[in-house]
Amino acid sequence: MGDTSLLAHRASKSTQFFYGFGSISVGIKNNLLGSFLLIYYNQVLGMDAMTVSIAFFIALMIDAISDPLIGIWSDRTQTRYGRRHPFLYFSIIPFALAYYYIIAGPEPNDPNLFWKLVGLLFVLRISMTLFEVPRGALAPELSKDYDQRNNLAALGMMFGWIGGSGIDFLAKYFWLDSFVDFNGYQTLAFWGGLGIFIGTAVTTIGTHKNIKSLYIPPPRSLDLSTFSKELKQTLNNRSWIVLFCSGIFYALLVGLEGGVGTYYNEFLWEWNPKRIAIWSLVTPFCVVGLVALAPYIALGRNKKKITVGIFFTTILVGPIPVALRLMDYYYGTDILPANGSDALWWILGVHGALMASLGALGFVFISSMSMDIVEQVEGNTGRREEGLLGTVSSFVHKVVGGGGVLVAGLILSFSGFDDPNLVNELKGEVINKFAFIHLLIGLGLPLISTSLVLMYEIDRVEHNTNISDLGYVEER
Repeated sequence: MGDTSLLAHRASKSTQFFYGFGSISVGIKNNLLGSFLLIYYNQVLGMDAMTVSIAFFIALMIDAISDPLIGIWSDRTQTRYGRRHPFLYFSIIPFALAYYYIIAGPEPNDPNLFWKLVGLLFVLRISMTLFEVPRGALAPELSKDYDQRNNLAALGMMFGWIGGSGIDFLAKYFWLDSFVDFNGYQTLAFWGGLGIFIGTAVTTIGTHKNIKSLYIPPPRSLDLSTFSKELKQTLNNRSWIVLFCSGIFYALLVGLEGGVGTYYNEFLWEWNPKRIAIWSLVTPFCVVGLVALAPYIALGRNKKKITVGIFFTTILVGPIPVALRLMDYYYGTDILPANGSDALWWILGVHGALMASLGALGFVFISSMSMDIVEQVEGNTGRREEGLLGTVSSFVHKVVGGGGVLVAGLILSFSGFDDPNLVNELKGEVINKFAFIHLLIGLGLPLISTSLVLMYEIDRVEHNTNISDLGYVEER
C-alpha cells in the first residue's frame, strides 16, 4: 500500500539537530584531506607528490577494509548502550588527536616522513570510521518517514559544510600567509582537532537519549557460511546495486579531485589565501540556504528525478571556468578576466558557490535514497543491516578512490610539479598541462555516475508499502 496518509515513525527536532551536528567533525576532516594535506606534505614538508599519493593510497586501502568490518560489527552489537553508541564514544579522542598530529607531528624533510604519514593517516581514517559508520547507520533507525529522511540528510550536509568551510575560512584568512606557510598549518592543527572533539562529543551525548527506542536485533551467528549467505541476500537489491555502481565512478572522481583545488588556487588562478578566504564563509551560507530547502523541494516529488537533474546541471556548468582559462592560454583569447582582477574574483566566487550548493543538494537526496533501501532489504530478508549496506559500498568506493588519488599524483608528477627544472613554470605550462588532463577525466566520470542513478527504483509509493508491511506506520 502506498497511501500517503500513513504516519511513519519520525525523529524529534532535537534528535535531528544532534544527529546532524556530528557532520561538523567529518567536514573538518574532509577539508584537511581534500584541500590542504597534499600540498602541505608536497610543497611544505618536501615529499614529492607521487609519494604522498602512495601514502594516501596505502592508508585508504587499510581503512577500506575497516568499514565493512565495523559496519557488520555494529549491526550485531548488543550492549546496554545499544548497537552504535559504544563505537561513537570510543572514537572521540583518537579522532581529534589524529587530526592534530598529522599536521603538527612531522618536520620538513624528515627521513621517516612517508611512514609517519601512512601511520597518522591510518589512525585518522580508522577513528573517523569508528564514528561515522555507526552514526550514519543511526539515521534510518531514527526516522522511517520518506520526507523526514531528507531533513536528516540535509542537516548532515549543512553541518558538514559549516565545519569544513568554517575551518577553511579561518585557515585562509587568519592563519595562512600562503598555501605553503608552515607556521599557519600548526595553528590549523590545534583548532581543527578541537573542532572534531566538540562535534563528535555533542552528537554522541546528544543522541544517547535515543538508545532505549532504537532497534534491538536478535542474537546472530558470525559463522562464515551463514554470514556469506546473509551477505548475498542483503546485497541482492537492484537499487542498492545501481547506487553502488554509481558510487564507484564518483569515488574515482573524489580521489582524483583530492587536494587539486588548492593547486588551482595557487598556480592557475594565483590567489593569495586572504583574498579568497571570504569564499569559505559565503559558500556555506549558500549551501546551507539551498540545502535547507531540500525537504520542500522534494515534498511530494520523486527524489531520483530531482537528483539526476541537479547532477547533470553541475556536469555541464562545473568545468566552464577552467576550460575557458585553458582556451585563453592556448589560443591567445581573453574570455576570462586577468588573474587577480575583481571581475575574476566574482566569477569564480559565484561559480564555486553555485556548484557547491547544487552538489550538496544532490547528495542530500542520494543519502535519503540510500536510507530508503534499508526497509526494502528488511522486507526481503527480515534483517535491518544499515551498517552493512553502507559500508560494503564505502569499502569498494575507498579502494577505487585510492586509485583516483594515485591518478592525481601521477598527473601532478607527469605535469612537472616534482621536476626541479620546471620550478619557474609551475604557474604556466605545468599547471595548464595538469588542468587539461584533469578536465577531461573529471568530465567523463560524473556523467557515467549520474546516468547510473536513473536505474534506481524506489519511489514514495514503494517506500510507504515497505514500511507499512513492516509495521513502522500508524494510521493518521
